[in-house]
Amino acid sequence: MLLRIVDRLRAVRESDEGFSIIEVMVAMTIFAMIAAGVAAGIVATLYLTQDNRSREAALNLANQALDSARSTKDVFTLDNDVSTQPVGNQNYTVTRTTNWINSDGSDNPCGAGTGVLAYKRVSITVSWTSGTSPRQKNVVLDSLISPSSAVSSASASTIVVGVQTASGGPNTGVAVTIAPLSGGATGLSNPPAATDANGCSYAVGITPGTYRVTITKAGDVDPSGATAPYYDVTTSPGGVGNKSFQYDQAVTATTGSPLNLKDGVSVKLPTSLPTTYRYNDTVKTVSTMSTTLFPYAWTTIAGAYSSTCKNVDPTAWPTANNLGVSPNIFNATDGSTPGFNPTTPTTATARAPMGVFNVKMGGSDSVLVATVKNTTAVPNGDPGCAMTTYTFTGMTAATATTIALPFGTWTLTGTSAVGGQPSAAVPTIGSNPNVTNLKVTSASNVVTLDPRTVPAS
Repeated sequence: MLLRIVDRLRAVRESDEGFSIIEVMVAMTIFAMIAAGVAAGIVATLYLTQDNRSREAALNLANQALDSARSTKDVFTLDNDVSTQPVGNQNYTVTRTTNWINSDGSDNPCGAGTGVLAYKRVSITVSWTSGTSPRQKNVVLDSLISPSSAVSSASASTIVVGVQTASGGPNTGVAVTIAPLSGGATGLSNPPAATDANGCSYAVGITPGTYRVTITKAGDVDPSGATAPYYDVTTSPGGVGNKSFQYDQAVTATTGSPLNLKDGVSVKLPTSLPTTYRYNDTVKTVSTMSTTLFPYAWTTIAGAYSSTCKNVDPTAWPTANNLGVSPNIFNATDGSTPGFNPTTPTTATARAPMGVFNVKMGGSDSVLVATVKNTTAVPNGDPGCAMTTYTFTGMTAATATTIALPFGTWTLTGTSAVGGQPSAAVPTIGSNPNVTNLKVTSASNVVTLDPRTVPAS
């Protein structure tokens, strides 16, 4: 019996020898964690090595670009430039930006300032992306390069011309003409070159005096619409005269139907309706259907807006009596298409919000005459407009005609011919359901076209 018990205990002890499955799993987990850490360290080391190599290559490219700039014989030919340089399997973007530093220390576009042109600042930026991070990496080197000889002497002077586009970027290839006017100015022996990649042109070593600077480029205009704008510059011995122009590709704008009228709805406009284009403090009023404009993001207003005729501008109407102008007043009925809408780089459609309503003539009248009623501002209402008259022809008493007028308060009368005596018949006025951002009120032959509406709650 005792021997049998000993044999059983020995068998149990032998069955417990070795590792259990739990011990094996724990050991494998620890090993996997250590292996993952080692692998991550190796990968990080490889990435860091790759990044260091990329940065070293970028630094070499930047130094090469600076060396190339320093070896340029004519520093006036050094301007902005962008190129792509491959190194191995990596592409690098090399960007060169330049600017003149004047003797007075100023660092202005094209070297405009009071001192003479002393140095050219050259900045080289090499950028790239790699698999280590989607974020762009950069290496930047700067240097000052002095001309091989003085740009200007104590007795001569310099004229610097800068030309910018509507967005503020450089306008390249603009022809620059500098002609002597007075004060001892003489003709230039070396005419200035067209504007470079920085939009700059220079005339150096000229006799002090007053010169007329004129710029030209096919299809370009300045904000006033001039195709060949000019400016008179006076220089002094050892000094710099400068002028910056805004000049860009002209846009031909053509007026269209009222902006706040649903598409596909026909409307009759006055026989002669001026259109006002406004951008900040710049205002241009034209009486033709098509005009050439500087490529600003213009606001289009129906009618001749001025300090004495403000009611044609919907934003001039005061907020009062729970009425307000919609923030989308200068967008189409879709809420996003602007009234001044470029269709190509050189063309645009110009649609203005207007007062749209229906009119049915009385008797045999076929001509409708609309005359401004409020020539001065009405408290909390119509801002007023100087006396203005619009004429509609082809009207009828048989059916109502949808017409459009600038915002404001109008007295409507009918006649049988243009320039004829007003008839006693009173036109019938009605609102039109196809127009937005408009409140129409009428009494007898007077109609108020109010751009203010009750805001949606």
